[in-house]
Amino acid sequence: KLRFFREFFGYYKMLSIFKDNKRFGSHYDNAKGRLVAEADRLVDYILKQDSHVFEKLLTTEDFYVFHSGDNEAMTKSSERIRKIYDYFKDLDWQNFKPADLQKHRPFIEEVKLRGMRFNDLQRSLRTFNTIMTSFTARFDKGQTAAAPFVSFPAHGAYNASTRTGLQLRSPEVARFFNIELDHWDYPAIQPDQVPNRKGLLTHPAWLIAHAQNTATDPVQRGKWVREKLLAGTVPDIPITVDAVIPEDHHKTLRARLVAVTEKRECWKCHQRMNPLGYAFEMYDDFGRFRTMESLEHPDNLIQKNPEKGGVYEDLRDIYKTLPVNAQGSLEGTGDPRLDGKVENAIDLAGRLAKSSRVRQSIIRYAFRYFMGRNEYLSDSKTLLDADQAYLQSGGSFDAVIVSLLTSDSFIYRKEPGE
Repeated sequence: KLRFFREFFGYYKMLSIFKDNKRFGSHYDNAKGRLVAEADRLVDYILKQDSHVFEKLLTTEDFYVFHSGDNEAMTKSSERIRKIYDYFKDLDWQNFKPADLQKHRPFIEEVKLRGMRFNDLQRSLRTFNTIMTSFTARFDKGQTAAAPFVSFPAHGAYNASTRTGLQLRSPEVARFFNIELDHWDYPAIQPDQVPNRKGLLTHPAWLIAHAQNTATDPVQRGKWVREKLLAGTVPDIPITVDAVIPEDHHKTLRARLVAVTEKRECWKCHQRMNPLGYAFEMYDDFGRFRTMESLEHPDNLIQKNPEKGGVYEDLRDIYKTLPVNAQGSLEGTGDPRLDGKVENAIDLAGRLAKSSRVRQSIIRYAFRYFMGRNEYLSDSKTLLDADQAYLQSGGSFDAVIVSLLTSDSFIYRKEPGE
């Protein structure tokens, strides 16, 4: 079930997308794996509830952010950091000598402070200072809890294999959700609400997987919604068309896209995608919420930042900006109450979740996945029965699977014309 939704939403594709590590530091490669793992974790959480599954996948306001999925373990880890910080915060730990560590050896051994070797106090002191600097940054502004920087196994065999069995360790993952680690009251009990997010289509993993390497992609994002959720089709790009967005470092991507795609010869196809994709312009190519678009061009550079930094440093260069326009429109649900202008991706997600066409489209993709083939006209009753199973069960995806795998389409493996 998890694999079906992973492939349906396609967020795992972000693992193969190359990004410039300089934007986030040397841990970015691990951050990609963590984002996919935590998207998996959210899908798995909703599947286990098995109630109104499609609606929750599209509208949930709860997410996993820097979390292993084990609430008890994460609570203990966060409390341990707080205990260490509280013990040393009023001591002059910045000026500790190696002998001072020896004085506090019982407590250090009690809390199992990493990297402390009492046969090498000089080295341990350097490690201690690094740890306390990190812990202080996470508590010295009145924070109540802190995210533990520990390694968690990848969630599911797919991630483990793509990461060659490595542990997924990257505090940078919080930045994709616009969270500053040194100002964050970390929720050890998750999933938990994250501002400016609603459903998997606003999850950074999905947004990154459906973006260009250095820019957003309203066309690709809109095409995905049209085809996967609204059961629509979009013709391939004609071979005579040069699908290139003009360069203009004084305009937003949307403005440049409009200038090209809304010409009469292009709009026939792009009207099926662009108005849907524009709603996601409230997020950048890394899935970060924004109200202003950074015009990343040397002529617009305001401040150049260093290429390397610590966990808490934002390495992005600062450029001139223009306001983001995330308004779009929704057409094709078959319900006039849902179709119309949308304010942004959150508004769009809420409307899509109410659409019977969206529900039926997901079920059609489930049919293809579990049957291993496309549907035929003779499969109509199977699809209708699966839809009714979902509705009558209160939105159970298990009920959909049972309905599909006990249908004549599955049992008799009908071929066209039979």
